Amino acid sequence: MRNKVLWLLALAFLGSMALAQVGFPSEGDLDGNVEELYDDNHDQAAVKEKVRVIIPPRYALHLTEDEWNLDLNSPPEAPSPYTYDPGNPAPPAEGCYLVPKAVKTLSDLGNYLSSGGVLRPIGTYPAAKDYNGNGKLEDDEKGTLICINKKILQKFSNDPEGWQLSVTVTGAPASGFGYFGLADFISMMPMGGFVTNTLPHGPVVVASGTGTTGGWLDDTIVEGFWFDGSELDGTYTLDVTFTLAGL
Repeated sequence: MRNKVLWLLALAFLGSMALAQVGFPSEGDLDGNVEELYDDNHDQAAVKEKVRVIIPPRYALHLTEDEWNLDLNSPPEAPSPYTYDPGNPAPPAEGCYLVPKAVKTLSDLGNYLSSGGVLRPIGTYPAAKDYNGNGKLEDDEKGTLICINKKILQKFSNDPEGWQLSVTVTGAPASGFGYFGLADFISMMPMGGFVTNTLPHGPVVVASGTGTTGGWLDDTIVEGFWFDGSELDGTYTLDVTFTLAGL
């Protein structure tokens, strides 16, 4: 009996030694392949995890204001005069301004502003105001009405090849509304824009970039109407469509 017990103990001891030498696959091995083994000394163990992440391509836009109603029966007067500062090329505040009648084109306007010309706040149409109070409308006190509106366009793209933002304008009637312009600013720096007095117009690329947008990237969209007397009375509806796409 004693010999039988010793024999069983010897088998158990040999079996445990064999198991220690062969090792066991980790519990994390689910595909049937032995990838990790307990080491011979039983002082550590390791398992492997595989993580798979799927990131779909995404383009997204959000506009903080989706409607602009401009009634020239009572144009919204701008809060203060505007003078262009090349060191800080921020656009004018929202509202309506007067430029002298000698400023007839957008090229004239650019030259006027770059030479220190001032956009004067005004709340009447047609654009005329006795600013100096002498009872007479001087040449610089009557002219063209410019009305400005601003909004934020938030965009997102994870396309590594780059992105571009384009704008299309449609509406009815197709002309007679004066001139409509749009400009895109990122961090107050001008990116691109256009001016039109007939529809449809575009698409026009107003901003672009390489790589992703780096998360949500905000653009300041400045829209403006230019009423110089060539516009016709009536009610006009313009649809402005922003499209974000890859390069």
